[in-house]
This record gives sequence, C-alpha cells and structure tokens, in this order.
Amino acid sequence: MSIQSDVEILSVQALEQYARKHNLSTAEAAKLFYKHQVFEKILIQHEYLHQLDLEETLNYVEDIIAENAPELVLYHGSNIAFEKIDLTKSHDRRDFGRGFY
Repeated sequence: MSIQSDVEILSVQALEQYARKHNLSTAEAAKLFYKHQVFEKILIQHEYLHQLDLEETLNYVEDIIAENAPELVLYHGSNIAFEKIDLTKSHDRRDFGRGFY
C-alpha cells in the first residue's frame, strides 16, 4: 500500500469515527475537518499516527478541533524567503504528487 492510500484510509476512518461519536453526518464532520485542517494535519503526522490504533488518532483529531487554531503553520528547510508558493517549480515524482513539501 502506498503512503498516500494509507493516509487517505486513515483520514476516512477518522472522519467516519468522529461523525459517529458526535452524532454528525459525514458531511458535517467533513466541514469541521476542513475548517480545522484535520486532513492536512493527519498527513503531516502520518509517520506517527499510522503506528497507533484508531482511538489514538481520534484523540488527536479531538485535540485539533478543541484547539480551534486559525491556520496551519508550515515551515520549509531552505534558506530562501518567499511570499507565494509557485507549484510550477514542483513535479509529481514525490509521495503525494505535485505539491509543496
């Protein structure tokens, strides 16, 4: 199984479990996940989360939503300052395809 499919499965399982636990439709839970950038945070923490059981992942999701952080802060490892991401400088030969890593 690829890393991308593993992240997708973990994200869907977390979404369904969260919706069930809070008596929400999956659409309502998805809106919350998008608002709090849960999918992105699961992707970032995949190396750790995929080793845990689903209950621990759900606890992580609960913490993210309870934190109510306004945005996801990302850092890059270069010494170049930039204001805008230019995806034309990216290629799709990475684990998750074209993007900014």
